[in-house]
Parts: sequence; structure tokens; C-alpha cells
Amino acid sequence: MSGLLTGKRAYVTGGSSGIGAAIVKVFAEEGAKVAIGASSHAPEAVLTAKSLPGSGHIVVKADLCDRRAIAKAADDVVAGLGGLDIFVHSAGIDVTRTAVAHETSEETWDKMIDLHLNAAFFLSKKLIPTMLKGDKPAMVFIGSVCGLVAWEGDVAYNVAKAGLQHLARCIASDYARQGLRANVIAPGVIDTPLTRNYASGMPGGEAEGLKTLAAMHPIGRYAQPHEIAQAAAFLASDKASFITGTVLPIDGGPVNV
Repeated sequence: MSGLLTGKRAYVTGGSSGIGAAIVKVFAEEGAKVAIGASSHAPEAVLTAKSLPGSGHIVVKADLCDRRAIAKAADDVVAGLGGLDIFVHSAGIDVTRTAVAHETSEETWDKMIDLHLNAAFFLSKKLIPTMLKGDKPAMVFIGSVCGLVAWEGDVAYNVAKAGLQHLARCIASDYARQGLRANVIAPGVIDTPLTRNYASGMPGGEAEGLKTLAAMHPIGRYAQPHEIAQAAAFLASDKASFITGTVLPIDGGPVNV
């Protein structure tokens, strides 16, 4: 690797699996010291931390639907890393059975908004004062093409991701003159446990569902997590110093939903 993030301190939520785990790995390989954000039921994060190159990596477990836990997690990250330069919000969930608006449960709506949008806001609110003390701080939010188009039967996820993407634009605008950048990656279908869980609820089950999802992309396949992680490393790095408030679709061509 090129040492793109040498000397940087990064916090990655959802860092124990999927896109988040890939980001953690690439960031560490690029020289960053990483706080791996995980739920309280994610022993994989501890194993991931031990396997990373470099030293000083930590695991911060928290229920990101709990605002008191969010505040503690932010404090633990700053204390454990000795500051913070990069914040990546990658934690996420999705439904296994699609539902139109009037059939979407309050529980589903609340979970989607809490984890994808509220957690991003309250973590940002807590972390920004510390990040502003550092050199060239950057935030990367993992959105979705579902925040750009209306994916049928997934209203809560769509709206949460759309809100997340506009939150990033607002942060970018508010703090540009103070040197804090905020950008969004909007992936298409990525081969993660989340995607496979979603595909399992599609007609024909997981295998057929994955084929259907792959066919939505003009490029003819879905992506691997490292393809998103490499873009996240660039946006978090000083090489992207004039990029802020941007939503970057990584979707193999406009997704046909």
C-alpha cells in the first residue's frame, strides 16, 4: 500500500463485517490507527483488530440506536485514539421482506432512521469539536443508491439513506471554512451479509435473489466490499482535499430499479 492515511486516526462504525470491515482493513493497510465500531454482539471485531497491520487499533462496542451509548462510544474513540481525524459511518441494517409504506412497521421505520441517520448525526455532533482540532479532518458516510432512487418496497431504508446523504451535504457546508470535509459513497449492490440477507427474502431465495440484484447493474455484477473501501480511503485522504459535499455513486452504472 501507499501509506495514504499514515498518521491518521479513524473511527469506522459497522467495522466488524461487510463494507465496514473492508474499510477498516484498507485504512489500517494505508497507515491509519483505527477504532473499529461494532455492536455489543460482534466478537468478530476483536479478531479483526488483532489481524490488522500496525498498532494501536481498538474496538468500541455500542448500540448505535441508544443515544447515551453513542455519546460514550464517541468519548471512548477519542480517548482510545488520542484524537480523531477521520469518521466513517458504515453501520447499517436492511429488511428481509419488502413492504410498501402503509405496510412498513413502526419498528422497522424507527430502526432504519435510528441507525442510519440519527446515529450519524449524534456521532457527528459529538465528534466534530474534536475533529476540528486536528489537521484536515474528513467524514465519509456510506449511503446507498437507494438514497438517490426509490427502491420498491424499501421505504424506510430509502428515506434513511436519503437523509444521511443530505446530512453530509449540510456538514460539508457548515464546516468547509474550518477545514472539515464530508462526503458520501452511494454503493449499488455489494456482496455483504446485509445484501445476502436481503436477497434471501426475494423470490427464489438467496441464490436467485443475488442474480436478480446483479442484473440491475449495467456492468453485469455486484461489487465486492474492497471496491467501496478503496474509494473511502481516497475520500478520507488528503488527496481528496478539494472534494466535499459530494455523493459518489459506486454502482457499476446507473442501477435499474
